[in-house]
Amino acid sequence: MKKLKEKYYNTRFRTKLLLIFGITSLFPLLIILIISSRLNTRNMTDKVDELMLVNLIQIAERVNLNLEIYTNVLYQIYQDEEITENIKILLEGSDTGYAAAYNRVNDRLKQYNTTESGVRCTSVICADGTSVVYDFGTGSSIDHLWKDYKDLRMIEPYKAADGQPGMVITPTMTFKERKGSRQEGKKHYFHIAKRVFDLENLEADSIATIVMSVDVNALNRLCNAGETETGINFIMDKDGRCISYPDEDFAGLKKKEGLSIEEFVDLSGFMENRDISVTSYEDPVTGWIFYNAYDREYILRDVTNSQRLYIAIGTLAILSSVIAILGLVRQINRSVDEVIGGILRVQGGDMDTQVKVICRDEIGKIAENFNHMTVQVKNLIQEVKTATDRQKNAEIRALEAQINPHFLYNTLDSINWMAIENEEYEISRMIRNLGIILRYSVDKSNSIVPVRMVEEWLDKYISLHQMRFENVFSYQIHVENEARDKKIHKLILQPFVENAILHGLKDKEGGGILNVDIGVSEDGGMLHIIIEDNGKGMSEEMQRHYNDPEQAIVDDGRQIGLHNVFSRIWMYYGKSASWNIKSIEGMGMVITIKVPVIAE
Repeated sequence: MKKLKEKYYNTRFRTKLLLIFGITSLFPLLIILIISSRLNTRNMTDKVDELMLVNLIQIAERVNLNLEIYTNVLYQIYQDEEITENIKILLEGSDTGYAAAYNRVNDRLKQYNTTESGVRCTSVICADGTSVVYDFGTGSSIDHLWKDYKDLRMIEPYKAADGQPGMVITPTMTFKERKGSRQEGKKHYFHIAKRVFDLENLEADSIATIVMSVDVNALNRLCNAGETETGINFIMDKDGRCISYPDEDFAGLKKKEGLSIEEFVDLSGFMENRDISVTSYEDPVTGWIFYNAYDREYILRDVTNSQRLYIAIGTLAILSSVIAILGLVRQINRSVDEVIGGILRVQGGDMDTQVKVICRDEIGKIAENFNHMTVQVKNLIQEVKTATDRQKNAEIRALEAQINPHFLYNTLDSINWMAIENEEYEISRMIRNLGIILRYSVDKSNSIVPVRMVEEWLDKYISLHQMRFENVFSYQIHVENEARDKKIHKLILQPFVENAILHGLKDKEGGGILNVDIGVSEDGGMLHIIIEDNGKGMSEEMQRHYNDPEQAIVDDGRQIGLHNVFSRIWMYYGKSASWNIKSIEGMGMVITIKVPVIAE
């Protein structure tokens, strides 16, 4: 995993982008297309199966309704007392009444004419083998469906009804039809059988069995069977024997064991070599199984075409995205290579390098900024070189004009003793304070000192100005005990005090006041310094100028040295320091300064 991650990090940007696009977009999109295609197909198949099942249920209901018509006719025959009485006469075997009874039964059967509903013939088979058959197809009681049987007690419907109290529906049977000496073909009929009992002697066995033979075409018409674009409908019993099939040659045939319905339909010649889907419904009334077999591909052709269209559109969108991304990556690579080439040339020392801006996007902005940066760097290098030359020249001039501080201090000390010898003690005190101030100022002017040292120095500095201006003002320095040992940069407060005296108090005739307060914040992290005077104050314009940090550190030529001290505060403490100037012209000024306490 670590090697794979390292290999990925070291791969070119183009390969990374294509890989990310493939993993996050292309692959999920393909998965979504495949899954949605299968889900749509399955959902559509389920819907079609539901519709086919509903259709089969409706077909079963129509078949049951039609069978009910047949069974009602059969019940009418069963309950016909005239037929029952004549059956008993036929069973007696009397020569005198046999022919009359036979004709009366035959005439009664004619009256139950249901040729239009598909009934081919109705047979009354007595328990002793005597039978009366009327064939509605031939209109004859001699040329009938069962004429090839000597004893109708041997036919399947009679056997099936034996021992059954109710109606019995038997599987379809195939018959060879003849017209005269010419064979017309095969016909297929299913049968409904019902045993007849002597109502006066119900404990005895049945006296006859009525068999109604019905053309399977009646079922085919109900099933709307036949080869269609959507498929076929057919009926089988639980044993796999065809009750009704679009091809009549299959009616009455039994499906081979192990052969699926799909294979059976394919072998029957319907929908050969097609994707067959089968829906089935078992009718609880007849026990028959109704089947619908349809061509899945034909039914789902619209869905399939839509899916192909979606896949084509998705593929086109993916290809368009890949082409667009390749173009974008190519453009990005050109821009990046141009910038990298410029950086390498600058590293080689060519500061006149300017990269070509290929586009105006983010990388184009980087190229523009790079060009601007190279110009600025070149200018800065030139400025640094110039400043370095100036500094060297200034150092040389400073060395040439340097005065030994010890010479200055010794000279001031000699003048001080001369003043003492002449009993000029005030002059002596001023010279002594001046020497202290000079030593404090010259010795590491940017060093850090305790606040108590600043307090001592300020006292001597302000006293000199007080004597200079003949006591036109009074002053007070107040430092909290907690602040005395805190550290602060030297000469931070001197410019504010000097500004208050020279620009605020020196022209007053008397009554001037200067107060300096130094305290510590409650958390001990900040020094609070307040410098207050009752001098001539400052204009609102200058207040706004110096209260804006960005403007306060810029020398605008106003001959007030505040910009210098503000620059130093900003340089020493940064944004941790703050200041505020409040003033009313003619009434005085208050400067509040907050700086962080410097750690030991």
